[in-house]
Amino acid sequence: MTSPIPGLITWPVLTGMTLVLAGRWWLLRDSIIDRLINRGLAAALVENLLREAWFEQSLAWLLPGDDSDVVNIARQLSLGATVLTMSNIYGLAKLWAGADPAHTWRRQRRYYLVTITATAAILIAGTPARHADQLIDQALGWPAVVVCVALSLPLGATALLLGRVSVREMRTAGDTTWQERALYTAVLGTTVGLGIVAVGYPLGTIISLMTGQPSFDPEMRWEAWSAFLLSAVGAPATITVPLISTLLTHIGWDRTGRYCRRLRPMWADLTAAVPEIVLEMRRDHNGRTDPAIRLHRMTVEIRDSLLHLERYSDSPDDLAVTGGDPHFYARRIAEAIATKAAGHPPSASRFTPHQVQPGARDLTAELRQLLALAKAWPHVRGLTTTIDHGPPADSAAGWIR
Repeated sequence: MTSPIPGLITWPVLTGMTLVLAGRWWLLRDSIIDRLINRGLAAALVENLLREAWFEQSLAWLLPGDDSDVVNIARQLSLGATVLTMSNIYGLAKLWAGADPAHTWRRQRRYYLVTITATAAILIAGTPARHADQLIDQALGWPAVVVCVALSLPLGATALLLGRVSVREMRTAGDTTWQERALYTAVLGTTVGLGIVAVGYPLGTIISLMTGQPSFDPEMRWEAWSAFLLSAVGAPATITVPLISTLLTHIGWDRTGRYCRRLRPMWADLTAAVPEIVLEMRRDHNGRTDPAIRLHRMTVEIRDSLLHLERYSDSPDDLAVTGGDPHFYARRIAEAIATKAAGHPPSASRFTPHQVQPGARDLTAELRQLLALAKAWPHVRGLTTTIDHGPPADSAAGWIR
């Protein structure tokens, strides 16, 4: 079936699908789940391209044989691409349902075999329609029923499994993020749409055949619109949510990345003053570091550098106790860095071992205090060794220990 959807709608959506697929192949291609999603999205893109008149005519120009045969084969192959999309979604749903990930590709080979069988059945049963240069719903007859069954059974099986798993997850989910809620909603909506198509398409064909009436939709517009909405809108909308989150993390626009950027100037000055506290950062195979790990390491290295710089401070305040006025405290740190850089020896009397306080640390409060200190840091980076003891020592109490 050639898509009846206007190009002003189709091509922006297909362009978006292509961009989402490219983004996922770039950022999300390592895990089994990501690979199944990417394969399913690629099949959905091919499915929709095979229904586009421009693409069908391009194939007719490029491939040998009668133009009408090439176009009709492309239309029927689009149904096979639909089944291929479902096979990947079904494999994903099986993992979601708790199947053993170690046997994923063994199971997937069986699903691909079903896809090949269903596509062959569609092409064989669709031969009379191709010879008559008609759509399957125009030709009708029992071959049309075979095509409907070959298409609807995979759709129905996928809808049942997805529906069962998504309802289970929504019932058992406790505190969920907005990404998870959006994912569950999109999956459930797609599942309902799949179920309607899986039941409605063969039912309408069988009723037309049994009553001797022509198909209520001989141009297959309803099938085209439903397939477009499910494969080109619903499914990409579902998988775009984690892509957006990953992309924001990759470019540093997520919350953790923003915290790292705000701490970086102060962290760079402190680790340059005390380079021995910096340890090698582990990276993934793409040369990237997880933002959460990077933020944790930055906070630890800031605290360690403050412990080392404490011996170079003339203030009685503990440099590892980041409290009180952040501007006053940042000034003391800058003076300690300048003292060390000037070559002055550390004060042995200032070194006292720090005892670990029992109880859990408030990491959120610790980060908040370091961010306040980092905000004040640019104002003191140019300070010399001029000492200004500022407010009394007890004003610094209450900062990170």
